[in-house]
Amino acid sequence: MKRFFLSFFALTVLGVGLSAADISSDSLKCRQEIRLGIGDMMFETLVWNNQIHKQYASASAYLFPEKRDYWYLPHISGEYSYHILPWLSVGAVLDFQMTGWNTYVYDGRNELVECRKENFTNLCIMPLARFNYFRREHVGLYSAIAVGIDFNGGTEVDGFGHHTRAGLATDLRLIGVTAGNGHWWGFAELGGIFAMRNPRNLFLVGSELVKCGVSYKF
Repeated sequence: MKRFFLSFFALTVLGVGLSAADISSDSLKCRQEIRLGIGDMMFETLVWNNQIHKQYASASAYLFPEKRDYWYLPHISGEYSYHILPWLSVGAVLDFQMTGWNTYVYDGRNELVECRKENFTNLCIMPLARFNYFRREHVGLYSAIAVGIDFNGGTEVDGFGHHTRAGLATDLRLIGVTAGNGHWWGFAELGGIFAMRNPRNLFLVGSELVKCGVSYKF
């Protein structure tokens, strides 16, 4: 985690230092930008996966739940930004993702008692700053950071029976590349989203490592 933040800081400082040489005032002809993006769920597929069914043999009244049949809705995001300087744009990003599964509940005789569908969701709302450290007519490089709030919801509940919990969300884009012409552009980014309520309630850890999408500048 420490190396992640240090890398982001180094890229940002480098970008600001190079901005005067690589970005001209012509880049502000279109100050506003709207983005639609989609991000991967590689982290989630590694952490949450099917449990292996066990053969239970217990005379107790305990029930044994098993989570299987996982499915993943990738990160879907919308973003608005405004160029206040040739090398700096600010705005906000809205990001949503969802993970679902089936919970199979067995009794001590290994008989299926219940099967229920469950899920959790994360909705992040974050102010954004993007540092454009290289830009030419048809291509550009940048880094970005967004910090805001994450609403973690779904069928799961916390110790107080709450379905929705709020926590701090941070989205770090270590490096991004954008290419296009005129009003329409495409982009791809490497980074990650982190969201937590406290050390015992981690909602997102390095999620959305890769993100890509399209943007419209005006």
